[in-house]
Amino acid sequence: MRLAERYVRWSDEGKNLFILICVALFGALVSVVFIFLDNVGVLLGWLLGSAINIIAYVSMVKGSKSLLKSAREGSGKTASFAALFFLMRLFLYAAGLVLAAFCTFRWGTFEHGYCNLLALALAYMPTWITLVVVALIRGGKKQPTPAKLDKAAEIEKKKAELAKMQAELEALENQQKEGE
Repeated sequence: MRLAERYVRWSDEGKNLFILICVALFGALVSVVFIFLDNVGVLLGWLLGSAINIIAYVSMVKGSKSLLKSAREGSGKTASFAALFFLMRLFLYAAGLVLAAFCTFRWGTFEHGYCNLLALALAYMPTWITLVVVALIRGGKKQPTPAKLDKAAEIEKKKAELAKMQAELEALENQQKEGE
């Protein structure tokens, strides 16, 4: 099976993750040029930033699924996982920036650092750009939210109950007419 055929079958989250990985690999290929300019820090900064970016995206997906599950079940336990994922993302972003700042300014120079701060900061951007562009492209096909799906299922259930009650009423009316 070809990659394009598999890609079509993936969920939106899987497609976004694939796009992020492709952007990370493309950025790494572009950053290889800086190795020849004696600045390996750009490549290392991009790779570290991309890794943090991908981990943050996965935690964002897991956190949002946990929140939706919490809303459906009405339990606060799963909502705490969403808060945990948010704090983990915040910590990862901060740790990456602090590490890159130390590598760039304390242990090296901006031109010859071990992990370039600018490359790391640029590697954080693809998640937001990807999500916005993909949302604009896929904007035409809106999917109902779980709350709307639950409401629609409830309405269908009520309609079925109403039809059953109407059938029972007609049966009772027919019995009454036969008895007269």
